[in-house]
Amino acid sequence: MRKVVLFLLVFALSVSAFSAFASAEQTDNGASVSYGDVDASGKINLADASALLKYIANWDVNIVADAADVTANGRVNLGDVSRILQYVAKWDVLLGPKDEITDPGNSDREFVEADFNEAEFRILYSSGAAADYGDRYIWAEEFTSEVINDAVLERNRQVEAKYNVKIVAEDCYDPTYDAKIRIQAGQCDFNVIYDRGTQMKSLALWGCFYDFRELDYVNLEESYWLPKANRDLVLADRLYIATNTVSMNFLAHSDILYFNKSIMDELSFAYPYDYVDSDTWTYDVVIDMVMAAEKDVNKDGVLTNKDRFGGISGDVLLRGVCSAPLVEENGDGGYTFIPFTEKMVDQYNKYKSKLDCVENLTEDQIIEGKDISQFPSKSAAARFLSFGEGHTLFMQGNLEMTKEFVDMKDDYGIVPMPVVNAGDEYVAIADCSAPMFAIPLSVYDPEMTGIVFEYLAYESEYYLMPFYYETTIKTKRMQDTRDYHMLEIIRDSVRYNWTDLYMWDSDIAWFRDRILSYGTFVSTAKQYGAKIQGDINDIINKIKSFR
Repeated sequence: MRKVVLFLLVFALSVSAFSAFASAEQTDNGASVSYGDVDASGKINLADASALLKYIANWDVNIVADAADVTANGRVNLGDVSRILQYVAKWDVLLGPKDEITDPGNSDREFVEADFNEAEFRILYSSGAAADYGDRYIWAEEFTSEVINDAVLERNRQVEAKYNVKIVAEDCYDPTYDAKIRIQAGQCDFNVIYDRGTQMKSLALWGCFYDFRELDYVNLEESYWLPKANRDLVLADRLYIATNTVSMNFLAHSDILYFNKSIMDELSFAYPYDYVDSDTWTYDVVIDMVMAAEKDVNKDGVLTNKDRFGGISGDVLLRGVCSAPLVEENGDGGYTFIPFTEKMVDQYNKYKSKLDCVENLTEDQIIEGKDISQFPSKSAAARFLSFGEGHTLFMQGNLEMTKEFVDMKDDYGIVPMPVVNAGDEYVAIADCSAPMFAIPLSVYDPEMTGIVFEYLAYESEYYLMPFYYETTIKTKRMQDTRDYHMLEIIRDSVRYNWTDLYMWDSDIAWFRDRILSYGTFVSTAKQYGAKIQGDINDIINKIKSFR
């Protein structure tokens, strides 16, 4: 595990101990033990997680063994490292024996006791889709010293041990298609499909999936099921495709905003963290920053890829200030299409001319004259050559992109997308094209499926998520502890649009972009409104017909 230990050691000195509660007790020989203070430094920080990882990897290292079992289960393993990382990241967790303290987190959650006699719990997934989305969250064959891999393996082993099952991840070129063939043949030998949400919607509209809310032993109100996010995916009173913490895709592929701290300092701007915490992180603030960031660096009178920009186009900012729901529940299980609102028109008239003045470059303009052979794609090249090389103040993206900025010279941070009005709820829209979960209606043992999947999600929040936070923040050069806090805000803000899932290939997907591009609110609504409403009704009626 030397690779894991190395990255933790590099950043250990940048994190100080926090005020979350850790218990202390007297050992049999009368010595005092401070749970979590593995290296006996008097502080609880990343150095303790590092020392514990070395110990687990059988390195020759001295630790306070009594202080290491922070989960108080009689074993010292990755679960204890995970708990320490949660503590350092200011999660609401406690370190120490359960008989001395009450953990407000998930440790008091009761699960069904069962023995499934080494039955398989089979997940259909695609390594191709996983590669597209940087996805390593379902399966691991052996410990490799890669943090996420080892957390996934430990999580799966915990679930296998509790329920005497064998977790099997079957790699399919097209999981949804394979599932369809097996379901039609009456050979449903799998428990879960893990595929792109937009890909699975076809089977959902054929009535092939369980409503997650009808699965026994699944509690969708638990934090590891992201209750608000999954409520967004309920359509016609059915939740056929869902997300949870078994995969980090809900977080890795949600909209966030990157900002360059060096440019912020040069412009004498307060970092956006302060605005977020005071609920004043609005589009008005962002627009002013974007326009102030524009600079003809080489003073040649022309703005090119050698100069500096705000990093967010006027079109994107206009969509932000004019945002409004596309649909509205009408009370009878259906939805009414909302082409536009009066507030949208007012916002358009207020901001359009101003935002037309925002300068920004296209991908082609950014990479013009550059060697991009070392980049995996044109888009990745454009992101690094603009934001990564300090030519833009902001970049709209997702957390998966942090890996692209490991070699970035300037420090940067992350914040949620801004809101229209101060005090509005932050929203991080998740990508429905990223892999999500579905359970076949013809699954052989729905009770076992619900029990095991519930516990898998629980253990994922405990084992996987802290390591995801740590690798995302620390190994990607975000060294400000406030980024942990931003991650928590973003996680709590993750939402979905069901139209992105079920109607990504219909006219509604591009409708708002069109009316905001041309300002043709009324004429475009007249041209496409009835058809879009008909498409919505067809989907709702289709799902209702399965009852």
